[in-house]
Amino acid sequence: MAEEPKVSTVITSNTMTASSEKNLAIFQGSVKMVQGELVVHSDVMIVYFKEKAPLNPSSATASGAKSESGNEISYIEAKGKVRIEKGESRATSQHALYYKAEEKVILTGSPVAWQSGTRISGPKMTMFLKENRSMVEGGTRVIIDGSEQN
Repeated sequence: MAEEPKVSTVITSNTMTASSEKNLAIFQGSVKMVQGELVVHSDVMIVYFKEKAPLNPSSATASGAKSESGNEISYIEAKGKVRIEKGESRATSQHALYYKAEEKVILTGSPVAWQSGTRISGPKMTMFLKENRSMVEGGTRVIIDGSEQN
């Protein structure tokens, strides 16, 4: 099976504060993350890193020092006016956790999602990006266009 090509993650914001000690970076003000088809907007975004396992253990330096490229994204937390877009799907919430390895997003804080004329809301929503499916927990409300009279 061929490996999927690596997709870069690009984050833009008004300010960025990084802490190599805490393995995180905090982006604030007009934050936008783009990773392939996935686009996430928020007021604040915190990127948590984990050390990348070395491909070739013998290539590690004797001192144990790691290069900047020795980190990869573990997960990303978005807060405040979160907007997510992927293809035809859209979602909003006040808080989102994006787990990169699992390609899933957990939305809380009044999450609402739209896809193909259907609006879904509930207390907690999990979007499985690879499978293009969502799960809502704690009570769901679904509105299908044309089914509700105003």
